[in-house]
Amino acid sequence: MYVIIGQGAAGTAAANTLRQLDGKKAITVITKETDYFYSRVDLPDIIAGYYPPSAAMLQTKERFAELGISCRMGEMVTAIIPEKKTVRLAGGECLEYEKLLVATGSVPVLPPITGLEAKGVYTLWTMTQAGAIIRAAAGARTAVVIGAGLIGVKTALALAARGLAVTLVEKLPRVLPRQVDAAAGAIVARRIAEKGVAVMTGAVVEGIATEDGAIVGVKVSGQMLACDLAVVAVGVRPEAELARQAGLEVRRGIVVDRFLQTSRPDIYAAGDVAEAPDFSGGYSVPARWPVAVEQGQVAASNMAGRKAAYLPVPAMNAVEVAGLPLISVGDVEGEPGDDILVSAQGDNYKKLVIRDKIVCGVLCIGDIRQAGVLGGLVIRQAEVRAAGRLLAPEFGFADLLAM
Repeated sequence: MYVIIGQGAAGTAAANTLRQLDGKKAITVITKETDYFYSRVDLPDIIAGYYPPSAAMLQTKERFAELGISCRMGEMVTAIIPEKKTVRLAGGECLEYEKLLVATGSVPVLPPITGLEAKGVYTLWTMTQAGAIIRAAAGARTAVVIGAGLIGVKTALALAARGLAVTLVEKLPRVLPRQVDAAAGAIVARRIAEKGVAVMTGAVVEGIATEDGAIVGVKVSGQMLACDLAVVAVGVRPEAELARQAGLEVRRGIVVDRFLQTSRPDIYAAGDVAEAPDFSGGYSVPARWPVAVEQGQVAASNMAGRKAAYLPVPAMNAVEVAGLPLISVGDVEGEPGDDILVSAQGDNYKKLVIRDKIVCGVLCIGDIRQAGVLGGLVIRQAEVRAAGRLLAPEFGFADLLAM
């Protein structure tokens, strides 16, 4: 039997691929969640009320059943026992596996501040948590969102769309610090503010103020921000403790080779929990939806005896924030000695990072018409001869093919 721990992007992609490659062997998916496979990236839009939770459903209970995939919903694996090739569930039941995939994903990081246990303080990573925030927002007037990464920014905008007065707090000097540079961050922050969200960057959250166990404010750099609810969105970390306890090699995530195999035979890992070979020649945890799907498919192929290798690509983001499209590929910050090309006009911003004549980073905001062509240069590790042409309005696929 194939056993998969986790029913996110990697786990579901693996289960479906295994069924395509092996029509007979039993497949069991075990997940703590009680909702079937849904789009996690849609949670802020659900909070905003743009569409109902059902619209985010990607694979229903009925579809899993049609494929002959058994989903053990709302159940927790408490131990992996490699020597016996079994997993133990919270109720004491043990399941034997022939091949095992760990696709437990990530969990939100909680900063070391007081008051996080108070009523009215939330994280956003599951459909259940989204539902709790919607219920809390219905009786709230003010909110603070801690962390201005993609989840934090989108959650702040979602709460503002529901009519709350929202403050977005980020300890680093700009919003979206992992996706954009300082100039682009300023553009995004301005657009967020235009949507009614107050933005505080370079600000340190010192604690949550409570009364009778409920939140009444957030202390930020010596200032008290009164609020009815707070969402903590300072990042996520791989949920790798099961693997660590089982003796698998774990650094930040579960270490895997290019076939997604762990340090133990017959155990694979994929998605946000996997620390895999990356585009730079090292190892990293990409934590991106398309990568999780691909890794799930590659892991499943190898579990089924069909040799397949994971081919890493540069870090990529393609999102829309406050009505502003944003695409980044590779290293958009740059290093000392890099050649930096920038074109900026209003909310339209393009940046290329060139290192030793190789395009290693592209950032496009607003006008993203050339993003695919320019991003292709990063993926190809293309050497450029006339770099000044790259930001010309007429630069296109014909130029790309000629390089």
